[in-house]
Amino acid sequence: MNLPYLSRRQTGGPDIRPSFRLPKILIWADFSLSTKLILLVVIPLVLTLAATLPLTVTGLNRLASVTGTERLEDEIVLVNSHIELFEEQLNRAADDFARDPVLLAAVRESNPLKIKTILLSSMIRFGFQRLEVVDASGVRSAYEHQAGGTLGRKSMNELNALGLAGIGTNEMVQTDGGWFLVSVRPLKDLDGFIGSVAAGRLMDFKALAEMNFGRSNTILMLLGDDDEVVSTSNPSSDLSTRFPIAPDPESVRVARNGQIALGSAIIDGEKLRTAYVPVMVGGGSPKVFAVALTTSPVVALRDQLIASHVMVISALSLLVLGVGYVVTRTISRRIMHLRDGAVEIGNGNLSFRIEESAHDEMGTLAREFNRMSDRVKEKNAQLEEANRELEHRVSQRTEELQLANVQLLEAQGQLVRTEKFGALGELSAGVAHDLRNPLGAIRNGIYFLKSRLAKSDRLMAEPKVAEYLQVMDERITQCDKIIEDLISFTQISSPVYSAVTLSVLLESALSGIDIPDGVSVINDYGDGPVVVQADPHQLIRVFTNLIVNAHEAMLEGGELTIGVKTVGPSAEVTVTDTGTGISREGLEMIFEPLYTTKIRGTGLGLAVCQEVIAKHNGSLRVHSKVGVGTTFTVSLPLTPGGQ
Repeated sequence: MNLPYLSRRQTGGPDIRPSFRLPKILIWADFSLSTKLILLVVIPLVLTLAATLPLTVTGLNRLASVTGTERLEDEIVLVNSHIELFEEQLNRAADDFARDPVLLAAVRESNPLKIKTILLSSMIRFGFQRLEVVDASGVRSAYEHQAGGTLGRKSMNELNALGLAGIGTNEMVQTDGGWFLVSVRPLKDLDGFIGSVAAGRLMDFKALAEMNFGRSNTILMLLGDDDEVVSTSNPSSDLSTRFPIAPDPESVRVARNGQIALGSAIIDGEKLRTAYVPVMVGGGSPKVFAVALTTSPVVALRDQLIASHVMVISALSLLVLGVGYVVTRTISRRIMHLRDGAVEIGNGNLSFRIEESAHDEMGTLAREFNRMSDRVKEKNAQLEEANRELEHRVSQRTEELQLANVQLLEAQGQLVRTEKFGALGELSAGVAHDLRNPLGAIRNGIYFLKSRLAKSDRLMAEPKVAEYLQVMDERITQCDKIIEDLISFTQISSPVYSAVTLSVLLESALSGIDIPDGVSVINDYGDGPVVVQADPHQLIRVFTNLIVNAHEAMLEGGELTIGVKTVGPSAEVTVTDTGTGISREGLEMIFEPLYTTKIRGTGLGLAVCQEVIAKHNGSLRVHSKVGVGTTFTVSLPLTPGGQ
C-alpha cells in the first residue's frame, strides 16, 4: 500500500517534542472547570502524538515500499488451480451422466416425464445447476435450472448443435449472476447418436467465496464481456451495489489478449493492487478473472508496528492514569456532591441545599440548583392549589352531567315506551273489535248445535261430537281472554286510590288461582300489616299475573314464596319461584309488549303489570338466575303520589 502523504510529513514535518510544565497548585486551583477538563484531554493527546507520530510515519513508509506482486502471483496460481478443478469436476460429472443407461433409454423412448425425473435426481447427485437434453432432431426434451444466472436460448442452441454433431466441449457463458461453465456431451448408444446433453454449474459469489476461503483481505472478481464486474467473493453477494468497483480498462484489455496484467482497481473510492487473469475455456474468447488485495502483504511489519504502538500507548496510559487520578479525584468529589443534591431534589426533597463555596462553574451550578429548588417548590404549591380547584369543578360538572344523562335516558325510554303503547293500543282496539263479533257468532252456533243434538240424543250416541264441541267452546273462551287482555292493555285507567292491606290483596289473588299440587306456597307477610294507598283491583290483577307466571315456571313443582315488607318510604312485595329461571336475553325483553316464551301466552301480562305499577308511581323489578329461579319485586310508595 502506497501512502505518499505520510512520507512527506515524515521528511518535512515539524519536530514535535513535549514541552509542557505542570502549573503550580495555586494556579491550578484558580482555573475554571472547563479549562481543567480541556487540559486533562489535551496533555495526554499531545504526549501520545509526540511519541507515536514518528513511529507511525516510519512504519507506514516501510509498508508503502513493499510490493504485493509475489502475493498476487500466489493468488493467481491458486485461483487457476481452483478453476481447473471446477472444470475437471464438471467434465467428470457430465461424462458419467451422458453414459447413464437409464437416461439413454428414456431419450430413445422419447419419454419427457421420465427424462425430467432423471434430470431432477441427477442435479442433486452431481451438483448440477442446469441440465438440458435435446433429441436427435434438436428439439428440447426436458430441462432443469436452479435459481442463479439465466442462460440465453441462442447460446444453448449453439452448444446443443455441437453435441448433436458428436462434439463434446466446454464453454464459459456469461450470465447476470456470474459465469456459467457448460459442458456439452453427445448422447449415443449402440444404434448411434440419439441426442445431446448440456450440464452446467454457476460460478457465482458462493463459488468465489469458497475459492477465497472466506477471507476478507482478498477480493475475487469475475468480469463480463462489457468489462464490468458481474460477481465477487463478497459473502453478501451485493458488493457491486453496496459500493462501486471500477476495473482498470488497460489491464482488462491486456488480459483479453491472453496475458496476465498487474494493475489496480478502484473499490469504494480506494485504489487497490489488482491482478487481471485471462481464463480460456473451450474455443471462445478469454474471460477475465481479477484478484484484488485489500490489506498490506507484509504481516511482520504490521505486527511490529502494532507492538510498538501497544508499548507506547500502554506507557502513556499508565502515566495519564496516574496524573489523572490525582487531579480528577478532587473534581469528582465536587461532582458527586452536586449529583447527590440533584438526586435529592429529583426525588422531591425540595428543602435540600447543595453547599458549594467556590466561585467557578461548579459553585454557580450549585447555587442555581438551590434557586431552582425554591422556584419548583413555590410552583408546586401553586399547582396543587390549582389542581384541587380543578378537581372540585370537574367533580361538580361530572355529577351534573351524569344526572342529566340519567334523566335524558329515562325520558327517552319513557318516550319510546309511550309511542309503542300508543301504536299497540290502536292495533289492539281494532283487532279486539274485529274478532269479538265473529267469535260471538261461532259461540252461538256451538250453543245451537249442542241444543239440537241434546234433543235428538246424538250427544249420548256420539261422544266424539260432544268432545269436539267442548274443545271449540274452550278455544273461543281462550280467544276471549286474549281479546280481554288486549282491551285491558289499551284501557289502563288511572288508579282510584284507597287504603289497602297488601297481604289481603295477595290472599285475594291466591284465592282465584288454581295452584298445582306440586307447588307449595310460602307466605312471608312480616310482623304486621303493610298498608298503602293504591287501587285494589289493579293491584290484585298485577299480583295474580305474577303468581300465575311463577307457578307456571315450575312445571315439575317447587316453592312459591310471597313476601311483604317496608323499605324506607316504600313497601315491597316479592314473588319468588324455584323454576327454570330466565336467560340474560329474556331479561332484556321481558317487559316488552307481545314478548312471551309461552306457547299460549300473549306477551302482554308483564307489560300491563309494569304500566299499572308505573301509574302508582312505583317500580317493577326482576332478578333471575337460570336453573335457580326468579324473583319479581313490586315497589310501591306508602303515601299516594309518592316517589
